[in-house]
Amino acid sequence: MSGTRFVIAGGGLAGMTLAHYLHRHGLDVAVYERDTGIAAREAGYRIHINSTGTSALHAALEPRLWELFLATSGMPNDDMLLFDEQLNLRPGRDKSATEGTGVPTDIPEHLVVCRSTLRRILYLGLEKVVHFGARVTGYRSNPDGTVTVLLGNGESVEADVLIAADGINSDVRAQRLPQVKVADLAARHIAAKVPITEETKAKLPAQLFNTFSLAYASDWTGLTLGPLERSNPGSPLVKEQDPDFQDEATRNYALSIFNSVESLMMPDAELFTATPEQLKAYALERVASWHPALVETVRLWDTATVQALTLRSCVPVSAWEPSNVTVVGDAIHAMSPSCGIGANTALRDAHVLGGELLAAARGDKDVVDGIGAYEEAMRDYGYKALRMSAAVGEKVIGHLPLPE
Repeated sequence: MSGTRFVIAGGGLAGMTLAHYLHRHGLDVAVYERDTGIAAREAGYRIHINSTGTSALHAALEPRLWELFLATSGMPNDDMLLFDEQLNLRPGRDKSATEGTGVPTDIPEHLVVCRSTLRRILYLGLEKVVHFGARVTGYRSNPDGTVTVLLGNGESVEADVLIAADGINSDVRAQRLPQVKVADLAARHIAAKVPITEETKAKLPAQLFNTFSLAYASDWTGLTLGPLERSNPGSPLVKEQDPDFQDEATRNYALSIFNSVESLMMPDAELFTATPEQLKAYALERVASWHPALVETVRLWDTATVQALTLRSCVPVSAWEPSNVTVVGDAIHAMSPSCGIGANTALRDAHVLGGELLAAARGDKDVVDGIGAYEEAMRDYGYKALRMSAAVGEKVIGHLPLPE
């Protein structure tokens, strides 16, 4: 089994973490990613990583990369505050939903991380393993138990195991598990970065500088602020990286999202064709009567980073027979962002599946049995996280409940 060829569709957080885990243990792994390069697009913003996520990364990363991850992460105080639109504190939320399940214990439970920087870190050491500009469009299962992985450019590669880590619109999942539906939860977001400098920090209320704050009105129109102030940007490990990495990893910013239920937002046809300037102007108009500090937050948005997003979630399905094609991350349990645990659940997939695949490679179990054990565990913790996120999102974002 040691000659097993693992192919991962998608180079996001789950796919790359799994690739590191397998590669670190000497297994044959290749990642096919549709982006043309590591910095091909604004790779999302700031994410919350709890001990579930840090345990997975600690298991996957070489010690130097782990230290680089800590140096470029933020370690804010762990309040997660709710306000009304005039910045009066609302009753606190139950933080247990955001807590992780892991070790190591010498770092805070709640870290904040730039998704793009984490992807850059995950690319280090895998330069020969990751193939950019290669979208996996599907696969063929062969009589000898192998899989032919089909690429968008007409080429194909052979694999013994195919892992779909290609996100909410996964082509592999659509073929492997056509019963999985993706639901539009009828909420829309306009997201942006706010650069954090001495000057901007002076204009923002100090109480917003914690893990994550959300101010929302009675109609669920909301505005978030999630700061990322990197813990050690001067680290020698950062200075060893290429100029693009250094430039990104020494910038602090906050993620700010204006959210509204679909019925109160401009129509999708306008929302998704509006320019960043138009989107920012629209958000400013919507919060004009709010507390001046919240209006100021939107004024400080870096216009170049503004984009509109749809809030969607996978819908849980009952158990399926395992095979040598499996699914991780947003490809199987994309969820409402309201608990900040989507990335952590994806990293947990990489950790659990990585352990099972390693056991199979060592001859301790059959590979499909290992995949079945992972899928059973993932349906339990992944769907729990998905349902909990949906329930919290109904209360604080006002989105639709999950379809039954």
